[in-house]
Amino acid sequence: MSFNIDKVELEKNGRHWRAIKTREIKKFVEIALNRHGSEKQVKEANEVLDVLLAMLRKRKQIIDGQPNPVWVDVMLAAGLMHNLFYDGTVTSLFMVREKMQQAAETLNVPGNASYSIFQAIECQLGDDTPIESCRPVPSTPNELFAWARWFVHEYKEG
Repeated sequence: MSFNIDKVELEKNGRHWRAIKTREIKKFVEIALNRHGSEKQVKEANEVLDVLLAMLRKRKQIIDGQPNPVWVDVMLAAGLMHNLFYDGTVTSLFMVREKMQQAAETLNVPGNASYSIFQAIECQLGDDTPIESCRPVPSTPNELFAWARWFVHEYKEG
């Protein structure tokens, strides 16, 4: 059973949450983690995001010392929320959208940002995603996210 992550826990273990610059996205993630997250989930999410950010740096899509584009906040949010509900079933891929869409609207998260967050979460299985339209487009941050998730959740554990 998970417990709520409060702001103190986020400040302690939420290094990638702290990196989100868009205020509405940051608050959205905070609420999602507070309602549905656990310390273990945040730690796993941080591992996935460590790998993703390393891949983005390697591809020169982000550069240390320079401000990140807003899409990086979207990927950080997706990474922090990707494992809140996923239990191996197809329907659980869509649970974040179902449980958090209203909060995104209430917090005025831009529609394109919330859509992109949910889309990244829904395509986290990469080419193994059973719904073809949810598979990530090759050479996109979503595909890199799927590979980062695979590395942490399947390769490292296997």
